[in-house]
Amino acid sequence: MFQSKVFKRMFFSYILIIAVSMCAYAAFLIYESRQIARTQAERENELLLRAAADVVDDRIAAAQDIVRDLRYSTVMRDLYMSARLGSALDTYADYTVQQELRSISSAHAGLLYGFTVFLDGNTRAYSAGGVVYLPEPFVMPEGELPFLRVGTITDTFHFKNNKRYYYNRRGILYCDSYTWQRGADVGVICAFIDAEETERAVGRLLGEDYGLRVLCDGEELFTVGTVSGKAALTRGSAAGDNLRYELYGSAPVLFGADYFLFGMLLLVLLVSLFFVWLAYWQSKRYYQPIGMLESMVSQTGETGSAEKEEAAPADEMDGIIRGIEELIGEKNRYHEKMLTIGPYAGAGMLQAIVSDGTGGEKLSILTDEDFLDLKHLYYVVAVINFAYEGRRAADEELRGRLDRVFREVTQTWSSEERHIVWYFRDVFDVYLIVNDDVPELSEELFFSLHRQITAAVSAERLMVSMGVDRPREDIAELKTACESAMAALDGVLRDGRGEIFFAEEQADARTDYYFPAGFREQLRGCLERRDRDGVHALLFDIYKKNLDLDAPAEVYRALLDEFYPLMLKTVRETAGLAAVHLNIRRTEGIMSLQEIFDYYDAALMSVIDLLIEGEKNRDEAGRLDEEILRYVDEHFCDQDISLQLLSDRFRVGNKYLLLLFKQRYNMTYLQYLQSRRIERAAGLIREGELTLSAIGERVGYPNQLTFRRNFKAVMGVIPSEYQQAKTQ
Repeated sequence: MFQSKVFKRMFFSYILIIAVSMCAYAAFLIYESRQIARTQAERENELLLRAAADVVDDRIAAAQDIVRDLRYSTVMRDLYMSARLGSALDTYADYTVQQELRSISSAHAGLLYGFTVFLDGNTRAYSAGGVVYLPEPFVMPEGELPFLRVGTITDTFHFKNNKRYYYNRRGILYCDSYTWQRGADVGVICAFIDAEETERAVGRLLGEDYGLRVLCDGEELFTVGTVSGKAALTRGSAAGDNLRYELYGSAPVLFGADYFLFGMLLLVLLVSLFFVWLAYWQSKRYYQPIGMLESMVSQTGETGSAEKEEAAPADEMDGIIRGIEELIGEKNRYHEKMLTIGPYAGAGMLQAIVSDGTGGEKLSILTDEDFLDLKHLYYVVAVINFAYEGRRAADEELRGRLDRVFREVTQTWSSEERHIVWYFRDVFDVYLIVNDDVPELSEELFFSLHRQITAAVSAERLMVSMGVDRPREDIAELKTACESAMAALDGVLRDGRGEIFFAEEQADARTDYYFPAGFREQLRGCLERRDRDGVHALLFDIYKKNLDLDAPAEVYRALLDEFYPLMLKTVRETAGLAAVHLNIRRTEGIMSLQEIFDYYDAALMSVIDLLIEGEKNRDEAGRLDEEILRYVDEHFCDQDISLQLLSDRFRVGNKYLLLLFKQRYNMTYLQYLQSRRIERAAGLIREGELTLSAIGERVGYPNQLTFRRNFKAVMGVIPSEYQQAKTQ
């Protein structure tokens, strides 16, 4: 067969088609693989920069939280007043200050190394580790606060002869003002972030291939790793507008590391070998009748003359045709055979049969009745989404009525040229497949289908949205078509429900979504003020400005990916334990941008309600405290008054009572009771109308020994000496 030129031409034409097709497909695979690898590298850079920025942001945010806690601390206000008046703190007050500072420090122990409070004009600095005595009064630094820098506390505040290790250790310093009433700056709070630990934490994330440069007000704060060339990616800080991060280096996009690509190329090679074998088999199959003709002609040619051999045609096919003519004219016994193989004699007919073989295989797949009942060459997949209003999703009766609706719709619009089938994906989504002979998309057909379905379910209070894919020919793309139709429904995000959205082939949009600077601070302020209108305005501003962008759905998805965790983190920081029972979920499924922001707005209103309820509970607790203290003030002279009596009467625990007197009077219950009784006894002694034993019994001490001992502990002298001193 390979000696025949016809067979060679036929076989090598197949090989050429296979080679061109496979080379084009391999080139496409290489290009797509490189594009995917580049996109993945960009995404990895973005995630890496975000993770590295979060390491620094969390520490700065912890420093900002410490500044806020110290500003609102009652203990620190009392400390400032004592320092301002020049009065020394007693032992208990000093202990209270240290406990307050340790409590604030322990809440952020994993992120901060420590902090120090400097008061203007004071020679004492306060930290969780104790009081630090300065060689000279502290002077407020020049320049605007807050500021962030890398260095030591000694160099930053120009301390002289300060040998404390903590003050001479290098770190990241976050300094802000300590304010008094009406915002007056009376000192500086310096939070110390361990620079080495922070750089190690960032370095572990970056590895050896990346570097990070941290800028504050445009100036370099510190760097991690190798920083050279042009920054691969930049990002602002969530902790402040003046802080910015630059990532250097990029994720490697290596051809040799793309094992998936090599696997696909190997598969292409194997498929090519299969098609080469198939080409050989097809060539052999269609060459068989021509081979029969050739053998018949060669037998006739052996009996021909030398003149006929000299006049043999140069083209092999022409020779076969001429031999057939001779067979017809000279040997009638071959007439019956010629009627059978004659149609194959023309090269044009042979080429038609070969071409029809390929087309026939494709047509047999598309017309297979067992495969999705597709009757025609082209098909379009649409997805109909139902938004249920006030109805349970698992309504079997409604499902049956919807099934009848689609049966009527398909009967109305199906014809010999068009076939329509449907399939319920779930109670929310229904696939509709339009099978047609026309390759163009008839948008009017889908508008008509949408109108008919909407009208049919209007009584059910259902919102009908439709996503439509483009026409396709290859049945192997059915899964892709379904996914494309579902992706088209993302248009609901921007335009709302009840519309039709057609899949479009478009380049990746680079529109940046709008997100306000200082979102966490604004939201925290609204929650702390219980400002419902402020929350409404903040969310509406984000929703409206992003809706005006008219951006693709991917942009809005990215907006929601940033909005949700920041909102949830702010709520948890503001509400604390009060938000334990809240369940603010990330929105999923097909929802419009308005529905999503309405949901988050309602969730934040629930947070405010919870905070207000917590305040009411605290007010009720405050009223109970006043009742307890008033009762003690009225009955402190009763001999039977005790913690147990108070606990039974007001239904509170002994620990609650002890903490109440400690917080209100800075003394224990017994100390307070003793001071009130002795104060009353001293007044009765000054009046001089009762004996000392009668006075002791009246103020709650029937035992005179106990009365004398307690009186001396408070007044410094025994009752009789106090009486003599007052009568002289």
